[in-house]
Amino acid sequence: MSDVSHKEIKGRKEWRLLLIPAVGSAAFFSSMLVNIIKTHRKHGWPQNAFGTTDYVLMAIPFAIIALALYEEVNNHD
Repeated sequence: MSDVSHKEIKGRKEWRLLLIPAVGSAAFFSSMLVNIIKTHRKHGWPQNAFGTTDYVLMAIPFAIIALALYEEVNNHD
């Protein structure tokens, strides 16, 4: 029974370690969304505001997320 209890405590600690980055990421993301809404209200949707380099920069986080999920799902280390 102490092994299960120790395992549960260790698992809880590991999950809690994810809270700080998760909260920080959520705060950053919500701040970004609020700023997008404010900018849209003030200037409307962007028309010819972004160039090719801008689109590449915006795609990088999505590529990283896709690669990380691919690696995790396929059990690559």
